[in-house]
Amino acid sequence: MNKLYTAQEIADRLKIKKTTVYELIKRGELQSSKIGKQLRISDEQLEQYLHGSQGTSDTILPVPDIQPESSVLKRDYLLNSSGLILSGQTSAALELLCGLMAVHPQGIPVLQSHMNTYNGLYSLYFGKAHIAAASLQPEILPKLVPGLPLAALYLYEYTMGFYVRTGNPKNITSIQDLTRPDIILANREKGSTRRIYLDQILKEEHISPQDISGYRHELISDLSTAAAVMNGKADTAIGEESLSGKTDHLDFVPLTTIPMFLVMEESSLQKPGFSAIVEIVRSDEFKTGLHSQTGYDIHQTGEILLL
Repeated sequence: MNKLYTAQEIADRLKIKKTTVYELIKRGELQSSKIGKQLRISDEQLEQYLHGSQGTSDTILPVPDIQPESSVLKRDYLLNSSGLILSGQTSAALELLCGLMAVHPQGIPVLQSHMNTYNGLYSLYFGKAHIAAASLQPEILPKLVPGLPLAALYLYEYTMGFYVRTGNPKNITSIQDLTRPDIILANREKGSTRRIYLDQILKEEHISPQDISGYRHELISDLSTAAAVMNGKADTAIGEESLSGKTDHLDFVPLTTIPMFLVMEESSLQKPGFSAIVEIVRSDEFKTGLHSQTGYDIHQTGEILLL
C-alpha cells in the first residue's frame, strides 16, 4: 500500500521545517497530491524526491543570479518583481501563513523580514516592504504611515500583560508597581509593541521612565524577557499570554487585549499576491490552525479595515 503523509510528517522524517516542505512542493522538487483540501505526499513521491528521479529543471521558479544567502539582495529583487516582502517578527501566525502561501494556486514568493512593529511600518512607508505585521490599535496605524491610504487585515487578538515568577511573589498588578524600589523591569526594545504600549501608558499616568529600575535594559523578544524573569535577573516584563502558558515557572497578570494586523497599502488589495493572502487568512484552514496552536481570539480574523 502506498502510504500518504502530511507535510508535517514529511518535515519530521527529513528533519526540516514544514514551511520548507511547502516550498519544495511549490518549486516542483517534491510532488504531492490533493485529498479534499489537504496536501498529501505518497511513499513513491517521497522516494522520487530523495533519489532525484523527478527532474526539476523545468519546474523550479526562475530566480535572479544572486547569492541565496543574501536576504538584502532577495529583498531588492522581490521589491521589483512579483514577490512580497512581509515584515514581522517570528510567530506561529506568520509561519502558518507563509506555509499556506507556498502552496496556494495564486501564491507568490514571500520573504519575511524580521522587524518589530514600528520598523515594519517604517519600511512600508518608505517602500522597503509590501506588508507589515503590526500589533497596535487601528487608530494609531495611520499616524505611523502618514499620507498612505491603508488596509489592515485582521489576523487575531491576544492578551498582553506582566510576566511574573510563579505565585507572583512581589504582588505586581499594575503599571504603577514598576516604580517600586524592589521591582526590576526587563524592558523591550524601542519600536516593539510592548515598548510602545508601556511608553504610552507611562505618559498617560505621568510616570517618568527614570523612576523604573531596568527601563533602559532592552531585550528583543518575549522569550528573552521571560527568561530574565525566570532566572531572577528581573521581576517582571510585558509580553503576550501564550508564552507564559508554556512553562511552570511563570505566571501572567493581564493588562490589555490587543489586535494583530497585516498592514498594506489599500491599492494593493486587488493585486494577485495580496488577494491570495487575504483568501488564506479568511480560510477555515488558517483560522483553525492558528487557534489550535496559540489559543488566539480569531472572531475577527479576515476582516479588513480601511484607514
